[in-house]
Amino acid sequence: MADYKPQSPEEHFALQRTSRAAEVVKAVFEAQQKGNEESRGRDERFYNSLALFSSGTIALTVTYLGYLKNLPNQPIQHSHWLTACWICLLTCILCSLFWLLAYSRYSHYFHEWQTANAQKEQFEVEAKEYPTLARNTVSVQTRLQTSRAEMEGFISNRTEAAATCEKRGKGAKRLENRYLFLWRWLGRFAQASFLGGFALLIAFAAKNT
Repeated sequence: MADYKPQSPEEHFALQRTSRAAEVVKAVFEAQQKGNEESRGRDERFYNSLALFSSGTIALTVTYLGYLKNLPNQPIQHSHWLTACWICLLTCILCSLFWLLAYSRYSHYFHEWQTANAQKEQFEVEAKEYPTLARNTVSVQTRLQTSRAEMEGFISNRTEAAATCEKRGKGAKRLENRYLFLWRWLGRFAQASFLGGFALLIAFAAKNT
């Protein structure tokens, strides 16, 4: 409707509302790309670092265990603490890696829901305002003034498209909530297990010093 020239204030405001609805969809797409890149970059670096640090700590404990076994006349104390430390750090690694996958899926469905909702509102606005906008227009097919049947056909198409977007949005919202729950708890488990493993390692080292 870029070349459409409103003939009355009513048509002008109708065009303004439809243009604004289209701009919202465009803004959502732009925010989706920018938000995905910035947030994913920061969080991926953090959890990648957490997984790498945990794996490095496990390697260090193996070396430390070998050192303790080579000490003469000094039995290893509280070895079960070291076993628990390994379990915690392995849990941290797994949760960190699966956190990245869960976050990626959550982010996808979150923006899918936003986009579907914005498109639904756009189609609804177009269906509502089209009778006003098409009042003084000429049909491309018949070269005559746009008929009532053509208007109803356009409105029907937009209404069906809005219903499709609503259905798509509900499905995306349901999956978004599912991955949001998984994403949050994987992050909490990753951080808690790392802190627990590190605390157990310090306690084990203190008892065997």
